[in-house]
Amino acid sequence: MRAALIVLIAIAVLLPMSARAVAPKPAGVTLRVPGTSNPYLAGMPSGTKSAFGDRAPEQSPVLVELSLRDAVAVTFTASGGVQNHPYDPPNYDPPDGSSATNHRAEHGISEVTSPLNSLVGVFLGDDRPDRSPAPPPLDFHAIGRDFVSLSPQLKQIFFIGAGTAKARVAGAARMERVARRFIVPKGATRLFLGTMDEYEWDNNGGFFQVTVTMERSAVGSRVSFAKWACLPNRTLCTPDRESIESRGLPEPYVWTLNRVAPAVVTDPRAMPAALGRALLAPDEGAGALIGKTVGGRTYFSVDDRSGVAFQSHEGYFEFDVTVQ
Repeated sequence: MRAALIVLIAIAVLLPMSARAVAPKPAGVTLRVPGTSNPYLAGMPSGTKSAFGDRAPEQSPVLVELSLRDAVAVTFTASGGVQNHPYDPPNYDPPDGSSATNHRAEHGISEVTSPLNSLVGVFLGDDRPDRSPAPPPLDFHAIGRDFVSLSPQLKQIFFIGAGTAKARVAGAARMERVARRFIVPKGATRLFLGTMDEYEWDNNGGFFQVTVTMERSAVGSRVSFAKWACLPNRTLCTPDRESIESRGLPEPYVWTLNRVAPAVVTDPRAMPAALGRALLAPDEGAGALIGKTVGGRTYFSVDDRSGVAFQSHEGYFEFDVTVQ
């Protein structure tokens, strides 16, 4: 039986494996959040007015000066007290707040039900929030305060409180307080912190002292192949060279490319069983895109018989590689 030929490529890259990637230490910052910080003025320009006379930047929330690049989750530790009116004598609530209160959506930022005077946050992208509709509301009267993880959407106000919740830890005999993790939504570039009120943040008093810790992903990368000139004498266009675009890789992890020359690949259905067993990856089949890890580095190629010439492969695979 004549061997049927298939046209594929072999392009090999060297990338650091996750076992070698070192996750950066969490970045943190401590800041003061005044009781006058109205979260509905987040991302809005100077002069913007909110309900009942609040105005940017006088009542704007506090921008967290940490990059959200490669951020996975955020945790908080908060202390201090805030009151929603100039009471005499003062009546300050802790970061967990007091009774539930509600505020309607404004400037494209969501409605929320959260404890009065509590610490709250909101993630934004690069755009002004009022240029798109508000997302659905979160109701923390229904959700409660003992959640340990939350995935808020962009422009969706979320309750932070003191930053901890009661939860049963593995192996513990009783409930313990653990840090809440807030998952950073896709597209988030800014994080603002404010306080919860129903209206008139401008007469609030007190402040919260808040430590924000950013949990970042391990080193990652992306592989892409540009449209280079084709190799000569090919039925299909095989690029004359390969390229790698790395993103967020510190210098020790930017490794070079290795080239695997093209080769003939035979359809395994037309192969004798003995030849099929001689493939580099016998279970994958001739022409399959395969990988192998050696010494902490990963190589990609196409499956073919060991020892054959690779000069007449044609075409190419285009693929992404993510290190997690």
